[in-house]
Amino acid sequence: MRNQASPYRHQAPCLTPEFIKEVEDELSRRLGQPVLMVLGNGIIAVRADGELFAGESVVVMDAGSLPPRERAVEWADAFERKISRLSRRAADVERLYGAIQESPSPEKTGAIVLEHAGDYDDDFFEALGTVIAHDKARLRLSRARNLEALRAYLRLVRRRARHGETAAMWRELARGAARENDLGHW
Repeated sequence: MRNQASPYRHQAPCLTPEFIKEVEDELSRRLGQPVLMVLGNGIIAVRADGELFAGESVVVMDAGSLPPRERAVEWADAFERKISRLSRRAADVERLYGAIQESPSPEKTGAIVLEHAGDYDDDFFEALGTVIAHDKARLRLSRARNLEALRAYLRLVRRRARHGETAAMWRELARGAARENDLGHW
């Protein structure tokens, strides 16, 4: 019987420990701290001994989204880009949370959230999730609960914005502010 090559051979060569070590070494050099890659069920996680971004030390990627498994440098590039992107989005999470904490009223909080309604993409929610996990790990449970409530609210805002309801949300805020103002005059 003739030895037939698999049609998938060029797409999914075996991940050897040597290849993983190459990626770890390249990423460690770039980040300036030791990293460890863990593979499982089609996902790859990179964990750093120190903190990669905004207090979080684990970044997960779908193995299918990575370049062909031939050059460690390309994998390190992909992880470095994701780390950088999530770092920026985690900073956005912190800025939004800080602005909300300083907000003098629920209406102002709603306005702060709506001003950035178009910014709540998947990377933002992934970064928000890692910030929440980090806070829980550091036992900042009150802040973690606040961020979880914010995440639920932002999901609602994003869903409504995607359905073209941004103007309606602004009107609701204006009505709430007017009611609050009326109550203040009693």
